[in-house]
Amino acid sequence: MRKVLLDTNFILSCIREKVDLFDKLEEIGYGVVIPQIVIDELKRISVGNKSSKLRAEAAFALRVLKSEKYEKLETGGRYADTGIINYLKSHPDYAVATLDREIQKSVKNSKIVLRARQKLEVI
Repeated sequence: MRKVLLDTNFILSCIREKVDLFDKLEEIGYGVVIPQIVIDELKRISVGNKSSKLRAEAAFALRVLKSEKYEKLETGGRYADTGIINYLKSHPDYAVATLDREIQKSVKNSKIVLRARQKLEVI
């Protein structure tokens, strides 16, 4: 099974749009890998100074992650985007699920994006 790294904004967008990302990714043949730095970022958002809606989405995302099976990954680095980009450059067989244009432009790996609020598309 191919593997896909999930970015924070992708997870939050799927939560916001009520997309069961684990089932959808499995349907298209991908196993989920989440960098520890992304989980840490979700924790910071859930208790931070962001809007109450964003805090609630991050808290819900953390509850969903506790109930799902996925592989954790240490990418190193201080920022999620930088860690993901650096890891993907050395692992071209991994895909990345992100809505972040900077990540999409920085790596040549396959990309999975959320289209039409419900559909996952590999580009």
